[in-house]
Amino acid sequence: MNLLFASEDPLSHVVPHALHHDPLFTVSVGGPDLNIPALFIEHGKYSFYITNHLMMTAVTAVAVILVFSYVASKIRVKGDGLEAYQTKGRVAQLFETLCWFIRDEVVRPNLHEKTDKYIKYIWTVFFFILFANLLGLIPLGYGMNLVALVWAEKKEAAHFMHFGGTATGNLSLNIMLAICSFVAILYIGIRETGAKTFFAHFNPVGWDGPKAMSLGLGLPLYALEWLGLLIKTAVLAMRLFGTMMAGHLVIAVIVGLVFSAAAVSQMLGYGVWITVALGCIVLMLLELFICMLQAFIFTFLTVLFIATVATHHGDHDHEHEHDPFSDESQMDLDKLIEPSRLAGLAD
Repeated sequence: MNLLFASEDPLSHVVPHALHHDPLFTVSVGGPDLNIPALFIEHGKYSFYITNHLMMTAVTAVAVILVFSYVASKIRVKGDGLEAYQTKGRVAQLFETLCWFIRDEVVRPNLHEKTDKYIKYIWTVFFFILFANLLGLIPLGYGMNLVALVWAEKKEAAHFMHFGGTATGNLSLNIMLAICSFVAILYIGIRETGAKTFFAHFNPVGWDGPKAMSLGLGLPLYALEWLGLLIKTAVLAMRLFGTMMAGHLVIAVIVGLVFSAAAVSQMLGYGVWITVALGCIVLMLLELFICMLQAFIFTFLTVLFIATVATHHGDHDHEHEHDPFSDESQMDLDKLIEPSRLAGLAD
């Protein structure tokens, strides 16, 4: 039971673990005294393994593709009439609602008319992180251990202990997600405003003034603005990593209390087990909420960072001119929906 539900080191539940014994390849990265076990560096050589986090990253990508292929088949227009446009199935309706919320309540207020150009990237970021977070709540390794204990020896079961895990609990994946967002900020900013305007955005003083002010004040501000953008995108990775790792670490520590109590007294162990079981249920519900919240926060901040460099100050006025709920638009709508035309439609 100790093998299945706890570990002497709670960190073993959140750090990456190799799923095979021999490395796929090795690379020299330093002297023979360099040893960083967490990064699979021993005696100055980095060994590449397929880890549980790398496996869950691939599982997450496949899950997103399969789920949205299914959802797309339910949303796709089939047949004639209004029923052809109705989304079929509760699962498809749920994901359609989430897509609508991200587009109209998160992206459109910030990117305005540019929303439809880049919404696919925003959706991809949101659902990939959401799926990775939620799949991390599934105790895949424990389930495989239970099967292995029934059909195999205990020693063989230990091999499956660390299957599964939260992919976003690995800093390397979160750094790659942050790099993707940073590249998206650069690409969208340059595409929408032009290279000259984009790079001038980072110097609020401007380069057209006196040289003393442009170089003495503008150059430090220019460097600070770029440093600020780098820090903001790096914080995206750190926030997601810290939150997802901490949640699983806390649960592992709390579960470990059962075995600490059982070592003192068997009755005390059973008493603590009941309390811990109830507490873990509450914590798992909190983890479920945090999984959704962190996916939303990462997506929302990415949209804000893109909006700061990709939109002009006049976009709000431009949006008001095309606001479907403005008085002018309402007057045009009233002209279209006059009683005589409604009567004609009824006939």
